[in-house]
Amino acid sequence: MVEERAREQQSAARLREAIAVGRELTDMSDSLIGQFVAEARASGLSWTEIGQVFGTSKQAVQQRYGSATEGLGRSPERWTPAANDALDRAGQEARELGHSYVGTEHVLLALVTAGHGIAMELLRELGITRERILATSCMQAGSGEPSQACLSVMPRLKQALEHGRRIADGLGAPLADTEHLLAGIVAVEDSMAVEILRRLRVSVADVRAGLTERLDVEPQRLGAPRRRRRRLRVVAR
Repeated sequence: MVEERAREQQSAARLREAIAVGRELTDMSDSLIGQFVAEARASGLSWTEIGQVFGTSKQAVQQRYGSATEGLGRSPERWTPAANDALDRAGQEARELGHSYVGTEHVLLALVTAGHGIAMELLRELGITRERILATSCMQAGSGEPSQACLSVMPRLKQALEHGRRIADGLGAPLADTEHLLAGIVAVEDSMAVEILRRLRVSVADVRAGLTERLDVEPQRLGAPRRRRRRLRVVAR
């Protein structure tokens, strides 16, 4: 019985590690493609032409692989100055690490080092610090000097930003703030930021519970929207 339980735990540990590696490989793949998209844009290719290479629409490829200025959706009309500052610093964190992309992990770093705000207070209360984040294997520095190239925006970060703005709208907030940004990040449960939190023994439920208490809202209002199931129509013959 003990040996059987040990085998189960070992299998679960291997599965968790495989999932983590899979996420890292997916992000690396997106980053590599993003670099070549940026290179194609710099050489003069339009988004329409790049979309044709992918076999998709201009809008789809631009949304997925747009540059940091195009993809992060920074706008004073949609985000507070504190949230915009966090997004700016996320890009700076990525460059200092020698990364050619900006992802949820860089925003997590930026939120932890913010001067104030609900997100920073909660993360610090949960024991999340810049040093601990950087100590995880997910945050290995890239090769060479800090990147000065155009940063590609990881798809999961774009999802997190969409969730953050939607959550803010749902709560009646005039602008999305850092707490909505953090809620948006943990709403993407396969993001690199969530993986880092997991390795630091902090769960999505922990973060959401802290935000729920501080914002005085129901937990379900901070999650990702549920996808509607398509009903199959049965045609009588």
